[in-house]
Amino acid sequence: MRGQWPVAVAFWPDGLVHFAGITHLILAIIGVILGTLLVIWWSQQTGRWYAVFAGTLLFSMVLNVAAFYLFVVPPHSAGCIDLCPGSLGFPLPFATLSPSGAVQIYIGDFLLNLLLLWLLLFGGVVVWRTLSEAIQLRERGLRFRLLSFVAFVLLSWGLLPRYFSPPAARVTGDELRLSVNARRAAETTYGVTGLWVHRLALEDINYVPLEVPDVFGGINKPQAQVCLRGYTYFYLPWRRYLVKLDQTGVTALNFEELSLTGSCWQPPTPAASSQ
Repeated sequence: MRGQWPVAVAFWPDGLVHFAGITHLILAIIGVILGTLLVIWWSQQTGRWYAVFAGTLLFSMVLNVAAFYLFVVPPHSAGCIDLCPGSLGFPLPFATLSPSGAVQIYIGDFLLNLLLLWLLLFGGVVVWRTLSEAIQLRERGLRFRLLSFVAFVLLSWGLLPRYFSPPAARVTGDELRLSVNARRAAETTYGVTGLWVHRLALEDINYVPLEVPDVFGGINKPQAQVCLRGYTYFYLPWRRYLVKLDQTGVTALNFEELSLTGSCWQPPTPAASSQ
């Protein structure tokens, strides 16, 4: 199946890992070594290192579970000859979503994603500790400390969608061109992204026949409809957007704002916005 998600290499136990491969295994080993060094460094800085370790690990687990519900790539035909299964999880996917709605979680992928999230959190705590000592945060007033926390912690994490793309359907060739043109139209022509929505991710591409009068040959030409998912602060999914392109796949002809539930290809409702 073209565009199918990569499967595990042979030495992984069947059903334990689906997305990861040898490269992920090597990176996981490096991650464990790096995490161990960070724990050793932190234990030399404070006697309460175990509290930081346990706290970041618990919060990473919460984020990992939340990623299961927030980062969803539904089953899609874009990039596939047939219907491809969807995926759940971020930054690394760890579950598949079948067209019938059945979910399969792979514990190996789940643990790999948990390790990555923990490294990011624990590394962030190390950076925050180093920065707070550099600016002598403990000696500052309460207002300055609160502003520093908002500026260096909340905003840096909240604005991550501006710099790192969320999961999306994998496409190449002409479908990649269609997705790029639709995203650019949503961003520039219709002004979707800005202060609130920071990133658009491709969900699927659908082709509908466009009836041509007999005087022009009476043939049906496919017209692309591109479904995009918008993410706001902290990678929270906000809305979905349906962009209809002309036959060339360059110019956007129509734009609709959809909810996160249901299918992108349902008939438009009166409440849907269009231009």
